[in-house]
Amino acid sequence: MSTVARLDQESVSLNAGESATIPLEVRNTGDVVEDYQLEVVGVPAGWTTIADPQFTLYPGTSTVTTLTVNPPRSSEVPAGRLSFGIRVVPVDNPDDTVVPEAVVEVLPFLDTTAELVPRTSRGRRTGRHQVAIDNRGNVPVTAFIAVTDQAELLKESDTEAITVPPGRAAFTKIKVRPVELLWTGPPTTIPFVVTVTPQDSLPVALQGTHLQEPVIPKWFGKALLIALAALLALAAIWSWLLKPTVQAAARDAAADVARQEAQAQAKQVAAQAAEAQKAATAAEVAQVKAASAAKQADTTNKQVQLAVTGGVPPRVVTAPFSLRLAVSDARAGSTRTDSFDVAKGQSLSITDFVLENPQGDEGLLLVSIGRQIILSQALESFRTTDYHFVTPFVATGKATVTLTIQCRQPGAPPGVTPAPTTCRDAVTIGGPLSKPAPKPAKKP
Repeated sequence: MSTVARLDQESVSLNAGESATIPLEVRNTGDVVEDYQLEVVGVPAGWTTIADPQFTLYPGTSTVTTLTVNPPRSSEVPAGRLSFGIRVVPVDNPDDTVVPEAVVEVLPFLDTTAELVPRTSRGRRTGRHQVAIDNRGNVPVTAFIAVTDQAELLKESDTEAITVPPGRAAFTKIKVRPVELLWTGPPTTIPFVVTVTPQDSLPVALQGTHLQEPVIPKWFGKALLIALAALLALAAIWSWLLKPTVQAAARDAAADVARQEAQAQAKQVAAQAAEAQKAATAAEVAQVKAASAAKQADTTNKQVQLAVTGGVPPRVVTAPFSLRLAVSDARAGSTRTDSFDVAKGQSLSITDFVLENPQGDEGLLLVSIGRQIILSQALESFRTTDYHFVTPFVATGKATVTLTIQCRQPGAPPGVTPAPTTCRDAVTIGGPLSKPAPKPAKKP
């Protein structure tokens, strides 16, 4: 081997946007003059420069050049440890190429912006907006959203939490609802503030306005007057033109009715004799139906007796149920999940939570049903803890119970060598599970 190369530092930690200089010594241990070419390999090659990428060394001599490592402040450079090497190539003896290696750790940074779209909404009962959250940092960020107004003219809105990956934007919908309806009068302007609070960062306040419109519009009074005038006109036409004609027609109709009633009475007397004969026939038919009804009643009594004595099985059974969700492969800066699907027709009522963080990891633990987050806990705030609720969280059929672990830094338990490289956390949930009872087996 005719070439020896050595870096003064094998690892360096940098904030995004900062730079560091690492000396590199190259020695020609061969017997001939060598020309050298240097290049950086690995992810940091895009933002690492070499002061002297080409030089010549005589036998037995050495030189020192420098590497400048400058990770940009961009979401495209993820936080974490990145390995790289310096390929030192002797031009005349490329088989003697050496590659000293080092590690640069890019530290996480947060850069979150938010925007309210639109800034002004209008409506009688509800105003609709969207909050756009842009994560320009190099780690995922969880932001909490709340709506407030100083005049207390709006109802309290549900707060939400949303996680945005680095270099991405996310949108969430919010609604503003006035406390009282505005029945009449001019529209009312209600200013409010949407506060977006990113985790471990300063909150962002977004100014918004809701223009509350009256329930009864201005044109309603004019329309009412026009309708009243139309009714008065119709009443006058009825009294002067139509009423006399209608009265004459009514007298003629009454005379016709009297004649028709006399004819009907004559027909009725003739029909009564025929009805008497039909009544006799109907009595015979009723006797047959009574016998059939008695037989049906006997069958019904037997069915009721079978139900009372336990012949009808229950439709739903409920039994205690517990489940453990665990995540063991979440590296620093990553998010991992474990989930359980409630089967169709079943209902799980969750009342108990037991949280496990045996390593002392740092990050965030979330438990959700579908899209609703029901439990949120910072990992660094506990090792093992439990919660018990009187009112359960209910997950019905086809709902998914999900454990989400956002790992910021794996823990380092005393006496464990090597230290863990992934977050290992879990939650045990418990409560009654209701499901349809099995169908009884048919008797042979």
